[in-house]
Amino acid sequence: MKFFVKVVLKHCFSEEIFKHKPLSQFIMITIVSGTNRKGSMTFQVAQLCKNLLTQKGEVAQILDLQDLPHDFVFSALYGNKNPEFESILKEYIYSSSKLVLISPEYNGGFSGVLKAFMDGWSPRVLTNQKVALIGVASGRSGNLRGLDYLTNCCHYMKLPVYFDKVPVSRIADLGNTEVGIHDEATIKTLSTMLDGFIKF
Repeated sequence: MKFFVKVVLKHCFSEEIFKHKPLSQFIMITIVSGTNRKGSMTFQVAQLCKNLLTQKGEVAQILDLQDLPHDFVFSALYGNKNPEFESILKEYIYSSSKLVLISPEYNGGFSGVLKAFMDGWSPRVLTNQKVALIGVASGRSGNLRGLDYLTNCCHYMKLPVYFDKVPVSRIADLGNTEVGIHDEATIKTLSTMLDGFIKF
């Protein structure tokens, strides 16, 4: 794991930064864009979080659920094995110290593809990764109901959830797929949450 992180660091940071921060202080944070919808604003929120974390000197990567095997619900769950799916779990979930799960609102909850993806996680392999939650919605609630349900799922898998859950409401007014999220209040709110999550 330390070798993997060190390789990533060489690509993400200058040697000067690496000299002043011991390897033991670096962790890998995976940001999960929790929808397989093309051109989603959820991915734009994920990209903003990655940029903010990088600016704060953290190592972060994005998993876009569009990149999951299209048949994983049938080929990788309930005792079935899919090598591509297992590789994704190892690279993005099991090898990470912290996770940022971002989910749009679907029918008053979080996305089905994210739930199915989490159903493929092995509790025996998870290592109590700490989790931050962000909801995305076109309406006013910012997927608060979905965040509550997602919190329960994480707790069931013994994953500690950071208390500051961010509901991003009226997402269409905050940016677009061409320029990303440009709303200053949203950027500030997410930045503040991530500051706390880094220390969590």
